Amino acid sequence: MKHNCKMGYTNSQCCLERALVLYLPCGLGYSPSGFQRKLHLSVLIEKCFSLINRIYKWVSNSIRKKEMGFNKENSNSPRIYENIGPTAALVSYYRSFSDIPFARQVSDIIQAKEIAKNLIVNDDAHLARMLVAFEARFKSVDSVLKKYPHINRFIEIPAGFSTRGMAMTADNSGIKYVECDLPAILREKQKLVVELFSSTNKSEKPDLRFCPASILDFDQLRLAASNLGEEPIAVITEGLFSYLTPQEKAVAAKNIHALLKERKGVWIVTDLTRIFKPNDSKATELRERISTQTGFSPITGCFASVSEAKKFFEHFGFTVRDYRRSEVIASLSTTKTSMLKEREIEKLLEPQATFALEVR
Repeated sequence: MKHNCKMGYTNSQCCLERALVLYLPCGLGYSPSGFQRKLHLSVLIEKCFSLINRIYKWVSNSIRKKEMGFNKENSNSPRIYENIGPTAALVSYYRSFSDIPFARQVSDIIQAKEIAKNLIVNDDAHLARMLVAFEARFKSVDSVLKKYPHINRFIEIPAGFSTRGMAMTADNSGIKYVECDLPAILREKQKLVVELFSSTNKSEKPDLRFCPASILDFDQLRLAASNLGEEPIAVITEGLFSYLTPQEKAVAAKNIHALLKERKGVWIVTDLTRIFKPNDSKATELRERISTQTGFSPITGCFASVSEAKKFFEHFGFTVRDYRRSEVIASLSTTKTSMLKEREIEKLLEPQATFALEVR
């Protein structure tokens, strides 16, 4: 028998109405064809769909909260990691002022300044602090790695446009290096490596490999490590931790701990506390620009203190060695061109820690 939809119902509503007409107990005292019954059915249908809609929203939100990168500050949407790409270009731009190997060439090739133009704060004093801070962060990691001379297998995650892998494998000294990041960034990185080394016989660098991976996915980490044989490894996580939520930091720590328990080695981690004070207006402007453009705040994962960060990693089974960025001041090239005084530089870098973490 053909059923005619009335009262603007959708097909689903009509189906529900038919089911109710067929199965609603006659003991309720309504005639199946009566106006009164139809009126009550209409009310019942609307209430059913209202309930279904509420259940759907509740289930959707529950699932969404379990997705990787759920953003508490915007509970209606997961965090989209592809959006964070411009910050990698920003770091490349800052480092182009330093003597870090290949830093200027990489910045020019990817047009880092143009990509990051909406993030750059137009203030000379602020720029001077950023140049010193980001050169020091890079060189602090290098300094700590030298304390582990027996390790020549490396995973950098995320690698961004870091030039460390290119520099360390440039002389083919037996070092093997795997760069991990988002697929889109790695595609650009592979192109620029070919361009940088196209004039030499090293345009193909078998010791430098690229593997899409997230620090939040243990299987991906394991796959990346499989490129490095069975030797101990150093995992380098530079510039990521300050963007992670507490839940993500815990997952990252568990994953790297499990990986190093299998492989042995060390995890080098930076960006544990805030670089600049809350009352630094230019730093606040930069943070707001990053948050607006990417959906990520660069202080989300910052610990309140270095001691708090140390307790966090100890809780997940690591032995913590704390090195300060002020230890590399003598090697910095940007201090010579900056307007910062020696005491200002020391005050900026001394609180910043680079951790070397080993499994207990």
